Amino acid sequence: MNTLDSIIKRKSVRSFNNEQISKEQLEKLIQAANAAPISGGGHADSARHIAVVQKVEVLKDLSDVVAKLVPIPNPNPLYGTKTLIVFSAPSNQFKAEQLDVALSAQNVSIAATGMGLNSVIMAGPVYAFNASEELKSKLNIPEGYTPYISIAVGNTDDTSVKTREFDDTNVSYIL
Repeated sequence: MNTLDSIIKRKSVRSFNNEQISKEQLEKLIQAANAAPISGGGHADSARHIAVVQKVEVLKDLSDVVAKLVPIPNPNPLYGTKTLIVFSAPSNQFKAEQLDVALSAQNVSIAATGMGLNSVIMAGPVYAFNASEELKSKLNIPEGYTPYISIAVGNTDDTSVKTREFDDTNVSYIL
């Protein structure tokens, strides 16, 4: 699938099956995350931290904390994902750390789609990390870094989720 097709076909899936993504798929997703731009033209690895969570106990603990903090209708706020990627960053002089990690998450989402995987970008787990230092420490998030966004990645059996129809009514063309 080419890049534009991946962008257009990307959708947020909120029901993952029990199949774990492969090591090779995960490596490609992390490459995509690290290929995202960093504000100020930075390329230092220290501009963001990426934590990959596949450990069942940590995912369960996280899900329990998120369920208490974020009122959502799903009894499993991580939607059954077997892989959660959490993006953290230190403050930077451009005040763009949230943008930096959001671009990384979007790269992962597009790459996942291109690889035939599904994903959903979420803020809910971030609330849990900010509410629980113990949980945050399980992810080895460096001192001075704040978790801002996460993405669940995996496979689904749910065929009801469709991509959005093209709509440019929110666009002003100044030609």
